[in-house]
Amino acid sequence: MLANLNREDFIELLKKLGAEGDDEVLASARDLHARITVAGISWDELLVPEQSDDESEDELEDEADYEDDGGESEDQADYEGDEEEEEDDGADDVSGDDDDDDDDDEPLSDELKKEAEGLITAIGALDISAATREDLDEYKKDLTDGDFEQMDLDYLRALRGRLSK
Repeated sequence: MLANLNREDFIELLKKLGAEGDDEVLASARDLHARITVAGISWDELLVPEQSDDESEDELEDEADYEDDGGESEDQADYEGDEEEEEDDGADDVSGDDDDDDDDDEPLSDELKKEAEGLITAIGALDISAATREDLDEYKKDLTDGDFEQMDLDYLRALRGRLSK
């Protein structure tokens, strides 16, 4: 399971911000913030401003002009350039660091799995939303099934840190 940015869960947590109980509101707010932080995006990136009709028409015209030229868009060129850089970065990285925490493809060690189990238990003992409890159940299942990844552990660490404040 990846860090959960499920739209429906997000909407549920946002609705809970209007709840009567401060504890539920605070737990939902912290959960939302932790999910955004772990995903590596900002609220500004998540909440896209509305475009005026003029802006939308201008963008469509620009795209049409581009397609007539038969060239490659800047976005496509940037994206392809990023892929090439990533490939190059991997080839040049020959460090003697044996830290498995940085390699998401490697299976987690027993020690890291135990840490994840402890985090799940600790977070479950806190005042958290129903959606977060469901996520914890999914993480437990992923641990059992061998689908738990480093990214999931990073999320649990960040969530625990955020909820403990």
